Amino acid sequence: MNAQFKKIWVLLLALCIGFAALPGKSHAVGEAGTFHVTPEFGVYGTGQKAVNSILTFGLSGGYFVMDGLSIGVEALAYSFDVRQIDRRGPVTNFIYTVASDNGYSNNPWAFGANALIRYYPIHTDKAAFFIGTGLGGLFSSERIPYWENGSHGQYSNLTVPVDIGFSVNLSQNVAFELAGRYQRIGFTNQGLDAWGGHGGIRITF
Repeated sequence: MNAQFKKIWVLLLALCIGFAALPGKSHAVGEAGTFHVTPEFGVYGTGQKAVNSILTFGLSGGYFVMDGLSIGVEALAYSFDVRQIDRRGPVTNFIYTVASDNGYSNNPWAFGANALIRYYPIHTDKAAFFIGTGLGGLFSSERIPYWENGSHGQYSNLTVPVDIGFSVNLSQNVAFELAGRYQRIGFTNQGLDAWGGHGGIRITF
């Protein structure tokens, strides 16, 4: 996992440098008619015992349809730190360990995308504050989570992110973005509540 993560992170940094080198004019954060892309990296914990933590990295983009209101999408890769937890037999109350088969992996990977809408109640030529939400999906080759609330998880899950964050201009078209996020992954008894956030470098055109 570390080798894959390093390769993807180097690629994202290269994209940041390339976009930052493009000529551009100064834009107020949240200005109508501007478009932005953001390579980003995130870390999350969960409210369930089945998953210890989640790492995410990917790319988001958005367009300001009016001052302070953007619509966009994000594409993310997920790395889950999954626990092989015990479960109880329904009759004997005997605790036994889930066998290491049937697709179990300690670090399954998944890929997902979210459609996003963000509102910027405060936005200037230097910085901005935003809140947002969205809807999307997450897809994996293994069950996520492997076991939770008496049953296996799913290979595909709906996702609903809720964000609160800020963006600070570093140059005429490059800004640092940091957001806290709650994301619900799956809407069954095996779903996850992920709490954490992500940061990235926003390039505005």
